[in-house]
Amino acid sequence: MYIVHCTLLMITFALSACSDETLDIGNTLTSKTDKLTITSADYTVSTKTVQADSVLIRSSYCYLGKVKDPETGAYITSEFMTQFNLLETFSLPAEGTVIGRHNGLAAADSCRIDLYLEKPTGVTDTLAAMKIRISELARPMEESRRYYSNFDPVTEGYVRKGGLIMDKMFSYNDLTLSDSVRKASSSYYNAVDIKLNKPYTDGNGVTYNNYGTYIMQQYYQHPEYFKNSYTFIHNVCPGFFFSVLDGEGLYTEIPEMCIRVFYHVNYKDSVVESGFTLAGTEEVLQTTKISNEKEAMNRLASDNTCTYVKAPAGLYTEVTLPVDDIYNGHDNDSIMTAKISFQRINNDYEGKAFKIPNYLLMVPKDSLTTFFENKKTPDYRTTFYATFQKGTNLYTFSNISSLVTKMANSKRNGLKADNQWVAKHPEWNKVLLVPVQIITSASATTTTTNNSSFEHCVGITSTKLVGGSANPLDPIKLSIVYSKFND
Repeated sequence: MYIVHCTLLMITFALSACSDETLDIGNTLTSKTDKLTITSADYTVSTKTVQADSVLIRSSYCYLGKVKDPETGAYITSEFMTQFNLLETFSLPAEGTVIGRHNGLAAADSCRIDLYLEKPTGVTDTLAAMKIRISELARPMEESRRYYSNFDPVTEGYVRKGGLIMDKMFSYNDLTLSDSVRKASSSYYNAVDIKLNKPYTDGNGVTYNNYGTYIMQQYYQHPEYFKNSYTFIHNVCPGFFFSVLDGEGLYTEIPEMCIRVFYHVNYKDSVVESGFTLAGTEEVLQTTKISNEKEAMNRLASDNTCTYVKAPAGLYTEVTLPVDDIYNGHDNDSIMTAKISFQRINNDYEGKAFKIPNYLLMVPKDSLTTFFENKKTPDYRTTFYATFQKGTNLYTFSNISSLVTKMANSKRNGLKADNQWVAKHPEWNKVLLVPVQIITSASATTTTTNNSSFEHCVGITSTKLVGGSANPLDPIKLSIVYSKFND
């Protein structure tokens, strides 16, 4: 094993585009007894499209809506389930000071759920009508469980039979509000206002005049339920499921949601309006259910003239790295750099429904599940990520040499122990290109892998890449730079 100085490494990086010839630079950089030979070569890489069955969902984002995919003509539907956070400092005024009464106890004047909407993806009709249903959960989501995008709260028994159900019609632009109201503040968010003012019956058969009154009376009768979010969720409000009933043309992130309860109290000889808010945030559990027509995805995956990267829960590009070819005749060489770029193909659907993925994760195919379940970040040894470069239309992985070396070593060591190792590990030299979103911590000032988490992209993104078994364009090349110290 030889150690190459940093200066030499920087020089060799600049040689990654050289042809397959010997560069005799050892005389000027090292002594005659330690002469270094640098060579380079390009190898053709094969790719294909594979379908994602489902993806792991974290609590960072929720999505809601239904849109038609212009590439396939199929529909993509997103629904979500959420809990609501209760601060440990939560308190209400003395019960006797509340003006409203129901069955002799403090009562809320009104209650509602607010869903705040980000600007929808690829929507031209901001007045497209959507109808959603809000269903009370029978039990909380389990903290120990991993929720994937194909998780169905209804079939899994999470929705309470006979519980609170409300239907709501809305559009992204709320025309019940004047333009002056919607444009009065730069911080204005389009929102869906779901009123919960009808009589509500809890699991014990007790009926309240509205859902807010139920929460308030639980507080006064069982203050121990309001110690923290856990006790609140497990004893008072397990959460709600937001599903799509009808309509299409809206698919949006829900960055914030909350339950708002309003009431009046006597305060210093005056009647004062008051209230409280319970927020649905990533501090509690949230999960998104995605319905994506598999047959439509299969039709795209069968197109061998290119490959696809598509979210949510859509398509990945599988890359087979030519590890055997790379090491053929280079058993005693070290791989200094291994650079590969993936060219994006412009298409007629850009901007109509899908955004171009900002980030692609390269991860060994057999490590895809553990990468996300163990909340890993790219380590630049076996996992990497690339940012889309608009100017070049490329996703470039500048140096994956450590991954190539690890694959070669795994095969070599595996065959020593079992001559059937390759047959038992058919994906040993395959990686996936997966669209991801990078979630930066609130305290971070820059997006780096040290202060960020990598999650499956749940927003709508799609692109075609050069590749496939019937690729009509120039083949994808992996550029290798070798180094070897002569005897």
